[in-house]
Amino acid sequence: MADESATTTYSIPEPFDEAVKSLRRVLAEAGLKITGELDLSGRLQRRLLVDTPPCLVLFAGPASPVLNGPSGHPGAAALMPLHIVVAAHGSQTEIHVLRIPPPHDGPQDASAMAVLGRFRTQLSQAIEKIGMRAVLRA
Repeated sequence: MADESATTTYSIPEPFDEAVKSLRRVLAEAGLKITGELDLSGRLQRRLLVDTPPCLVLFAGPASPVLNGPSGHPGAAALMPLHIVVAAHGSQTEIHVLRIPPPHDGPQDASAMAVLGRFRTQLSQAIEKIGMRAVLRA
């Protein structure tokens, strides 16, 4: 298990800008909301004058308040939003989503992770509409 990647990677056979548009579309269609974003390559260029391939971090959460409020799960809400890294990789684009670790602290933690797991499944199903899960590199 120690050799397992911390992320699930998807490969999209589209250039970066088109892949970002496609990702935004399928997330919206799945009822998922982008709550923020960070242009890493732009930030590196502005701050350090370093040119890098395009890289964007999207922060995603459910569009409905399923994880918040009285009917939601505060433990799962504390782990939101999930970070989706979108990076140019030649003529295609890779999308990386952090894997959810197993629960550590008993039933409450397990309950939060189950709610978060359902959201991550929605997210994966949306991404799989536009890309294929990449095989782990050796």
